[in-house]
Amino acid sequence: MKILICGASGFVGRHLTHDLGQAGHTVIRAVRSPREPDDMAVDFRNDTDKHLWLPRLKGFDAVINAVGLLRDSKHNPMQTLHTETPLALFAACAEAGVQRIVHLSALGVNSGVAVPYFSTRLATEAALHQLPASVRWLCLRPSVIYGEDGASATMFRQMAKLPVQVLPMGGVQSLQPVHIADIGAAVAHWLADTGAASQTVDAVGAEATTMRGMLDSYRAQMARRPAWHVALPSTLVRLIALAGDHIPASPMCSDTYAMLAAGNTAPATGFAKLLGREPRSFRHFIA
Repeated sequence: MKILICGASGFVGRHLTHDLGQAGHTVIRAVRSPREPDDMAVDFRNDTDKHLWLPRLKGFDAVINAVGLLRDSKHNPMQTLHTETPLALFAACAEAGVQRIVHLSALGVNSGVAVPYFSTRLATEAALHQLPASVRWLCLRPSVIYGEDGASATMFRQMAKLPVQVLPMGGVQSLQPVHIADIGAAVAHWLADTGAASQTVDAVGAEATTMRGMLDSYRAQMARRPAWHVALPSTLVRLIALAGDHIPASPMCSDTYAMLAAGNTAPATGFAKLLGREPRSFRHFIA
């Protein structure tokens, strides 16, 4: 297949580019700042018209949308990057004869948590269901993704190394980390399946845990003795989140606090079926 990957310079996009290339596909990177000879210059902040996409999609069999961001901003608005541009892209795919679309969404978009990160993605998911039957699509809703070069995984590994860990509300928040290698394998498996149906799949690891349980496991996998845990009261966490609203580089803000408190788990059966095997467990990500 000839595949266009939007957001190919990001964490997930980089891995999909590598994995699908290794699987024998011709992969073209759609990125804001082209670096490779075959890169395609696109700007998800401005390319909201399907007519901009139509000539770009000529000859492609599949398109993957791995564009996403955690924090909304005037420079990178979620409404544009998560909704308006993907809708233009999907409409162009249908018109240009692209046969497959893979869209990376997020676990929890349908949880009822009222944050733009979820609402903008949910609107895009709805557009997939309006595509003609000639376009088959896979919508993956990943949980927290682990990868050696992932920003969040790096942060969690650094936290796990600390002998004393200060955890928001004691780290009781539910998580179900998924390995980036399983994301790549699932996408490759679906693209290779000639009879694959359009579907939405929760992409999660083999088992759920808590933030504290995940950090304890990572620490054990690094052959370190158990850490001491200090619970940060919810009131203080909310204050930190409010302060983070005014600090663009902060990983904690009111929206991320709301998503963290809501939890992030789902049955792994659908993802296992897509993979053709059980997904990996967080207990073996590092060891």
